[in-house]
Amino acid sequence: MEKFSKKKFIAKKIVFVAVIITAITFIFMQLWNWLMPVIFGLTTISFLQSLGLLAMSKILFGGRPGFKGRRGRAMMHREKFMQKMKARESKCAEGKEDNNE
Repeated sequence: MEKFSKKKFIAKKIVFVAVIITAITFIFMQLWNWLMPVIFGLTTISFLQSLGLLAMSKILFGGRPGFKGRRGRAMMHREKFMQKMKARESKCAEGKEDNNE
């Protein structure tokens, strides 16, 4: 009984993700076809072209799931730098206190 409910849950999740992707792609296509020809003189795009554009933008700008990308790496380097600076600062403060005593 448990395996059946797990399969059902997975099937529902797949259908849900497919519906969400379809809705986002449709909205993107409608916005493109409404704005881009008027503003920039570009041609209209089909559903599959809008899906391709979304996939390409995800690859170029969104990264992969679990991958922090450039911002994540920059934040990690910044945190390490700040920790080193705090350590140096505390060492300098300790050294000055020792010299004053």
